[in-house]
Amino acid sequence: MSINNLLVVLTPPATPNEAGAGKQWPMIDGMFFPSDYVEFINVYGSGRIADFLIVFNPFSQNEDINFFDQFRLVLGSFNDLVASDSEYFKYPLYPVENGLIPVGVTDNGDCIFWVVTSKQNSDEWHVAIIASRSPEIEYFKDNLTAVLEGLLIGRLSSSSLPSGFASAGIRFDII
Repeated sequence: MSINNLLVVLTPPATPNEAGAGKQWPMIDGMFFPSDYVEFINVYGSGRIADFLIVFNPFSQNEDINFFDQFRLVLGSFNDLVASDSEYFKYPLYPVENGLIPVGVTDNGDCIFWVVTSKQNSDEWHVAIIASRSPEIEYFKDNLTAVLEGLLIGRLSSSSLPSGFASAGIRFDII
């Protein structure tokens, strides 16, 4: 699925920062990034959505939003939570089947993940959100850009996100 619907509701920057267009895309443990995510990074680059949400970017020089830096940091933190109380925190983390790979974060510390439903075809990956310090996982049966578009226009809702998410304005700010 392409990002065309997202482009209608979230205007991309005229000159994206740290975009991936024309660059050699890295892989995640031998897996390609999902094509909608590649399009997103190529068009939007690094930035904040609705002054609340950041999608990690493999081309970012900022370790706080660099995909690979956050991949290691977030998975490490979540693995520590699982190790500290495996009865309470039951996150299926990558590389297990249907494991979670972090792809974004909110200002509240909620984490957005890909659900790795196939190691052969990343375009089949879905999205999950875990609210900060919560044992619950909220699953969405769609790709990242479709979930973002749905959340922004109110077609989808998330118990992890504040009720006023995107009500202050749907915009993309370069960082």
